Amino acid sequence: MNLFAPLPEKKRKFYGLLVLALYLFFAALLLAFRATDERDTASRQQTSFGIVAQCERRGRGGVDNYCHYTFPVGNDHYIGVNQTSSGLGFGQTVVVYYDREDPGVSALEDFSAQSRKNMRYTYLLLLGLAATVTFIVWDRTLYRKT
Repeated sequence: MNLFAPLPEKKRKFYGLLVLALYLFFAALLLAFRATDERDTASRQQTSFGIVAQCERRGRGGVDNYCHYTFPVGNDHYIGVNQTSSGLGFGQTVVVYYDREDPGVSALEDFSAQSRKNMRYTYLLLLGLAATVTFIVWDRTLYRKT
């Protein structure tokens, strides 16, 4: 058996789709985990007013606006960084959502909204996974001898 021999055309297509299916599965698993974690945090969330300390553009073409902010919880002050709308700037007051058990976990968007967004992406990935697996099964039946 030659381990370095090229695979037949039929098997190469199958393995490529199998890698795609595994990628979609693990991406959906990760997003589902993040969504449930954010849903748990949403059940404990509190709000506070914070002040934007700095905003910077990131990403391709600078389309993503990330802001550094500080907010008080009791006698302590916390610092956070989060993606925001492009209208925010230095010194503006923002509503900060934080976990009451761990105020270091904070965001400028409601945690339940983040959870819903991640679940939508999870459903799309699962739909893509189902389509890929369906195509693999359908494609493999063409090569079976009957």
